[in-house]
Amino acid sequence: PQCAQSLAAFAVYLNSVLAEPDEADALFVRAIQIAPNNGDIIGGYASFVAEVLHDNDSAEVYYKRAIDADPENAVNLGKFAYFLHAVRGDLHLADLHYQRAVQCGNNAEILGNYANFLETERDNYELAEHYYKQAVAVDPTHAYNLASYARLLAYTQHDNGAADDCFRRAIAADPAEAAVTDFYVDFLQSIRETDQNAHRYFRDALAQFPQCAPLLQAYGEYLDEVLGDAAEAKKYYKLASEIVTL
Repeated sequence: PQCAQSLAAFAVYLNSVLAEPDEADALFVRAIQIAPNNGDIIGGYASFVAEVLHDNDSAEVYYKRAIDADPENAVNLGKFAYFLHAVRGDLHLADLHYQRAVQCGNNAEILGNYANFLETERDNYELAEHYYKQAVAVDPTHAYNLASYARLLAYTQHDNGAADDCFRRAIAADPAEAAVTDFYVDFLQSIRETDQNAHRYFRDALAQFPQCAPLLQAYGEYLDEVLGDAAEAKKYYKLASEIVTL
């Protein structure tokens, strides 16, 4: 079994570091032959088949095999739930597997995915918030979960203050995650003419992230298009362009 785990770990390395998927595939197959009931290895291969080889039918077979081998493996259940949702579009089965996954363990990625599923597919905002809170409690530095929860707070609960705080926590957790920054900029732009605290949100954000080009650009647009201060806006446009061209 240890040999099988080593083979699977090396397969992951071959694919993710050396970009050699064919060699990785062969090692995964050998690992499963050695340990045919190892749910972790089979589940890892299922994800590889889905995400790298793009063979969804085979991936589903291996996800099911992994779950049969280890029915309480939260990671495999959660990944299969996401696969059923995002790839197969089977919302009913996805929901059932998400429920099993969150019952089997506290995994921030799975909790966040289920919260997003409940928000976007079920319109169950109360339960979505419950799972977003759990996800953030398990991993307070998971930037995407923080940003997703912030969006729920902003767009469904209209709690801009709490959303702003959550967005800034998300960026602080991973300043390099462009999607998180884009979510925050979209939020600020959506409230810039309707929320009297918008100017303070911009200023607080730039005090915390003075080198964030998208924020500098968005603040320049706010000054220019909402406050009508073209001269001050020009300064922020310039700062943003200097950071982008570094």
